[in-house]
Amino acid sequence: MLHHPLDHVLWACADIDSGNETFEHATGVKPGNGGSHDGNGTRNTLVSLGVNCYFEIISIDPAQGTLGPRAKHISAITTPALHAFGVSGNDLDAYFETASELGLSVSAPTSMQRVRKDGVLVRWRAIYIEDPTWGYMIPFLIDWMDSEHPWKTTPTGCSLVEFQALHPEAERLRHIYEALGVDVPVIRSNTAGFLCRLNTPKGEVLLT
Repeated sequence: MLHHPLDHVLWACADIDSGNETFEHATGVKPGNGGSHDGNGTRNTLVSLGVNCYFEIISIDPAQGTLGPRAKHISAITTPALHAFGVSGNDLDAYFETASELGLSVSAPTSMQRVRKDGVLVRWRAIYIEDPTWGYMIPFLIDWMDSEHPWKTTPTGCSLVEFQALHPEAERLRHIYEALGVDVPVIRSNTAGFLCRLNTPKGEVLLT
């Protein structure tokens, strides 16, 4: 039976600097220690949410000439919003096979890397599900391999209270999560999206 706990939450914004300022104003914690995803057209900053979990602010990277699918989606965002999430595990083949059996559009395992601002190379492998029916509601699976997990090296001060997926077809989405071993609750809502509640130095903060 598959089991994939929440690894990190992606909060997308058109500009990384304004996204950082918005997050810091809301929480009192300044994001840091991210980098660029070369070849994908995105860059990020990070905040630890506790053991094995972190918050990612992601935007397009103006220094890159080519925008990947995620970067193109983010480039249309006018207000920062929760965009997607990742779950952790090293059973990429099983995740791929299960997603395929469910009829989802799933990519083959992809190797990625970025260089932290301190010069350390971070490597990981991931499987992305970008299904036309569900969009970014289905999480990608990430394996950090021999790299240090970002929660250990990113700014602290925030902790995760809850993270939920919201969707009009909650029962169908919940079935997919259960089959993939995704340990995230699904709540019925009129619109698709996510809800993230954080404990912060400025009190409890709700992000959608």
